[in-house]
Amino acid sequence: MEAREIIRRTHRIAALVGFSVLGAMALYLVLVELIRIKMAPFHGLYPITDPEAVRNLRYLFYGLSAASVLLARILQSLLLRKKPGDRPEDLLNKLHRTSLIMVIMSELPALFGLILFLIRGLYRDFYILLAISVVVLFIFFPRRRAWEEWLLSQT
Repeated sequence: MEAREIIRRTHRIAALVGFSVLGAMALYLVLVELIRIKMAPFHGLYPITDPEAVRNLRYLFYGLSAASVLLARILQSLLLRKKPGDRPEDLLNKLHRTSLIMVIMSELPALFGLILFLIRGLYRDFYILLAISVVVLFIFFPRRRAWEEWLLSQT
């Protein structure tokens, strides 16, 4: 099989995972809206009455979201380092694995937002963290042209 065809097929798998993550985020949005409509007014499954505890919980999840984005960026550079003796197949596998990890990590802020919503009913925080996830997914989404350029620069 030709190298370009192998790259195309491998990229297609990574892109499908990316679209699946985007679909999962859309599902979270539908879930939040259904809960808000059916259980209005929704104040969370674990209603916390202490405003200080709610604020700390929000700080925690926003901090975890920021840390996950920073960690994804650091991991990307670490995982894509070329080792002596890496063959083109090894580089493609490394690129594929790294792309999958980045796409999956881009979903974390949306998950943290969903948890905040389910715990306390904080739907605005969910929307903010969902938007961050969509932007991060857009940044880390596997692009075939970028893959081909990276592979050419490494060989």
